[in-house]
Parts: sequence; structure tokens; C-alpha cells
Amino acid sequence: MAREKSPELKGYEKMQRQLTALMKGMTNEAAAALFVEAQIERTESMKRTPVDVGNLKASHLVRPPVIRNTVDVSVTIGVGGPAAPYAIFVHEDLNVDHTSGQAKFLESTLKESAPYIAKRVARRIDLRRALEGK
Repeated sequence: MAREKSPELKGYEKMQRQLTALMKGMTNEAAAALFVEAQIERTESMKRTPVDVGNLKASHLVRPPVIRNTVDVSVTIGVGGPAAPYAIFVHEDLNVDHTSGQAKFLESTLKESAPYIAKRVARRIDLRRALEGK
């Protein structure tokens, strides 16, 4: 009985390079989109931040995206630091009647946006740029 010859796969290496470039491009696009969305969240949180002298409001930050294992993208949104080490107390104390802003200013912003963030990020991804690997 004659043995069937396996079909030859041509262009496999090229296809693999293109798919790798696409994955990298998509990850970079997702990182950029997530960074923009995090800045929007920071801005909304700042609107809700109680103001005494303004240090707490000004202490909001968004760190650039971090990419781990090629596809795990994250950003950090923070408040406080050396400029406002009391941030945690203002954020967590629900018993204070603020004349401006509110407690849980960052948490409430993120909780409200959580159901929509993935779609907002997806809308920002530019597939043409991802295909170019930029």
C-alpha cells in the first residue's frame, strides 16, 4: 500500500511572523487605549475629590501601562503619595460631611465604569495600527 504524502505547508514562517506582529500590535493598542481610559477615570475621580487646599486632588496619577507575558496589560491609578499622605483617610471616612467632593471618590468612579471599560477600550483600538505592528 502506497503511503500518502503529507501536504507541504508553504509560508508558515511568514504567517507566524505576521501573527506575532499582530498580537504585539493588539497588545500595544490595548495598552494605549487602557491608558487613555484610566486618565478619564482619574479626571472623574478628581471632580469627586474633597478639596481643602487642593493637594489631594492634585495628587491623582496614572502610571503608564505595564505589559506582562505579551498580553497581560495593566495601568495603575493612584491618589496620595508624599503630597497627600492622608488620602486614605479622606477616601475611606464615610462619616465626614464634605463641603465639596465625597468619600470613596476614586472607588465610586471605578465601580461605576467597571461594566463599560472593556467596551470603551475596544472602541479605542485601531486595528490598522495593530496590523502594522506599531
